[in-house]
Amino acid sequence: MKLTPLQEMKKDFGDRKGLVDRLVDMVEKQRGDSSSDEVRSRLMSLSNKKLLRLYGVEQKVRERFGDREKLVAHILKARKDAALTADESYETKLRTFSTARLLDMTRQRYPAAPVKLTPEQKLAAKRGPKARERAAAKMKSLA
Repeated sequence: MKLTPLQEMKKDFGDRKGLVDRLVDMVEKQRGDSSSDEVRSRLMSLSNKKLLRLYGVEQKVRERFGDREKLVAHILKARKDAALTADESYETKLRTFSTARLLDMTRQRYPAAPVKLTPEQKLAAKRGPKARERAAAKMKSLA
């Protein structure tokens, strides 16, 4: 039988305060929070289910990437490797996303960068005698 969020929280963390205390150091300050007390009060207003999800997301990020900055760098590198846009404006936009959304973005599969074919490979890929003749004539004119 599946545990309810309250049961799961009590089993793993003792009580709500224990979970919030662990999350205060992990979660970034946002929405005008200037101290850890403000972050704590914001987290205390969340539901148990949301707190558990947030804790799970933060744990995955810490295990796989170390911190949020390395997570953003990983996404940018993956996009650059796929020959997609990964400039400063895109990086700025990524920094506005939630950690959970960034973690979901790491699951995206970017296609490999297109490989340029040599003229000989293009000629070999041609179907039919007329297409091969035209390609061969074009290669001779380029040489």
